[in-house]
Parts: sequence; structure tokens; C-alpha cells
Amino acid sequence: MARKIYRYTLTKKQQERWDMEGMQGWRDSMVGVAEDDAREEGAKKFVLYDRAEEILAKGDVTVLIEPEVAATA
Repeated sequence: MARKIYRYTLTKKQQERWDMEGMQGWRDSMVGVAEDDAREEGAKKFVLYDRAEEILAKGDVTVLIEPEVAATA
């Protein structure tokens, strides 16, 4: 059975930010964006590439658990 892999390549502006010092929080957010997009596309894994097609991050897409909604009577 084939697994769908979502691939995301940074834009030029995103690459500039990725390369800046002190942007670890932003980098973590970009990894999260790639994973969220992969989840929406129904992929099982994601890969984040830089402009030179080098892998910056990859991983499995985690399933989000929806909180139970309490029924009101």
C-alpha cells in the first residue's frame, strides 16, 4: 500500500528567514505549517525542503484528537 508524502519547499522569503540567526521559533512554526498542510491533504508523512532541495525537516503526520463536545440538554 502506497503512502502519500507531502512535500513543501520554502519560498525565497521563507528561506531568508530560515537562514537568519535567532529564528528557531519561526523554523519550528514552519515545520508545523508543513505538517498541518500534509494532514489536510491526507498525507502520512511530510518533508520540508530548502531552496536547494535539501531536506530541512521530515516526519510522520500526527493525528489530531478532537476534544469531545459536551451535549447540552
